[in-house]
Amino acid sequence: MAGALGWTILAALGYVVGGSIVWFKKNWSSQGLTMLVALSTGLLLAVSIGGMLPHGLSETPSQAPWLLVGMLAAFAFQRWHTKHRLSSKNEMEKHQGAVWSVLSGMGIHAYFEGFAIGAGFHVDPRFGIAVLLALVLHKIPEGVAISTLTMAGFQERKKAMGAAGILGICTVLGTITALWIADLPWMQGQLAGIALLFSAGILLYVAGTELWPVINRVENYQTVLCFLSGILLYYLLGWGSMLIAPIHQHHEVLANPVHTHDTSHHHLQPVEIPKGMPVPTVHLLVRRDSESGWNLHVQTTHFRFTPELINGPNRIGEGHAHLFVDGKKVARIYGPWYHLDHLGPGKHEIRVELFTNQHAPYAHHDEKIEDTAIVVENE
Repeated sequence: MAGALGWTILAALGYVVGGSIVWFKKNWSSQGLTMLVALSTGLLLAVSIGGMLPHGLSETPSQAPWLLVGMLAAFAFQRWHTKHRLSSKNEMEKHQGAVWSVLSGMGIHAYFEGFAIGAGFHVDPRFGIAVLLALVLHKIPEGVAISTLTMAGFQERKKAMGAAGILGICTVLGTITALWIADLPWMQGQLAGIALLFSAGILLYVAGTELWPVINRVENYQTVLCFLSGILLYYLLGWGSMLIAPIHQHHEVLANPVHTHDTSHHHLQPVEIPKGMPVPTVHLLVRRDSESGWNLHVQTTHFRFTPELINGPNRIGEGHAHLFVDGKKVARIYGPWYHLDHLGPGKHEIRVELFTNQHAPYAHHDEKIEDTAIVVENE
């Protein structure tokens, strides 16, 4: 546990590195503060749309309404600050409520990133380090965003650095929580995805309704360049983190390597789902087609079809499926739908089995992850 916390603290320092930008400039003019708001807006939009939203949807595709819940929560939080903002004489002070909303959303985000690191270390230190390397540089633009936004709202560098420090603390708390409840694998699935979508909703609301209007009121190209630079900065740092560790998913870790001297896909050793990881499931629905053959619907949980990563590194919860008819493999499936031609008269067993990117079958407690259906052809 101590080792995992130590590595997490290292990742949390990414916020401090990003937040230290506020120490390089002492006097902040009105135009300078507006440019900081523009930079923060670009970063927040990129973080939410380019990072949190797709990651949350990939983990919990059916929980998209939590994005709206996050927006409504931010709306309620801003209404709570309305009286204070309207009574303020300084234009920049009106954005202090937005600072707290952003800090809340990014704090939730940081908490579950820490949770991902802790869960990875619980499974295997190699997994935890892989996730950590992918997240360290990811945290730097978030540190820049929260520190510059706080500087624009409060004009105090200590508070700006303190905001970045709070996000670091949230990351550490997330790791502690993951290690504490490591025996509850469902906490790593649905809850994490919901939290990411909820946080993305908060950041999208604040960036779109509180910060973007400030940019629109200023007519100079420097502000526009700062806004676009914020977006570009996020993706440049994300690209850098991909070069270090090509795993930029919150809960994707490298699968156990397959040790075998047989190069045939049919004889690879099964990849066992590590303890503490969400276990993929598959359910096969078969319906007769109105013209000919059968329509197959392969329903999965904690699993994503990744045809673009075929033959690439194994990642738990990614891969494809193999289709068997009467014990004989007939197709490789890269998506949830498949049409099976006429089978011939009689009873037939249709079986679908989940496989990794490297063509090894998934297994849980030494049982392959598969499902079977029986159909009868009359003609």
